[in-house]
Amino acid sequence: MTLGEKIARQRKELNYTQEQLADILGVSRQSISKWESDIAYPETDKLIELGKLFDCSMDYLLKEEVTEKSGAQTSDFTEKIKEISRKVMTEKNKGKAKKILKIIGIILAVVLTIDIISMILYFFVLGTPN
Repeated sequence: MTLGEKIARQRKELNYTQEQLADILGVSRQSISKWESDIAYPETDKLIELGKLFDCSMDYLLKEEVTEKSGAQTSDFTEKIKEISRKVMTEKNKGKAKKILKIIGIILAVVLTIDIISMILYFFVLGTPN
């Protein structure tokens, strides 16, 4: 059973809608939907909150072979959390990098435009050099 399937199962056992769970965790309903569809993973702090809310271990949430909440062992969950954190950080950094590049491009375009306009005005006011 995948992480998403477990989140959906536990949410339904608690009779929460995706919207209600999202409010509890401070995320969007779309985030819950993506988690349950295994399209995205919760951040580490959200995984911990889910474990507390669902009263289960990280092993239960993260290990596909652990299908029962009780009896789950907590030996290897740290490695799985690190793996998920790396994926989340990589996706976030890509988005941030794209935004920064866009801003830099806009700034360069504005500076270049101002430079061209100032050169045109300079030549109109002073005329061409002899």
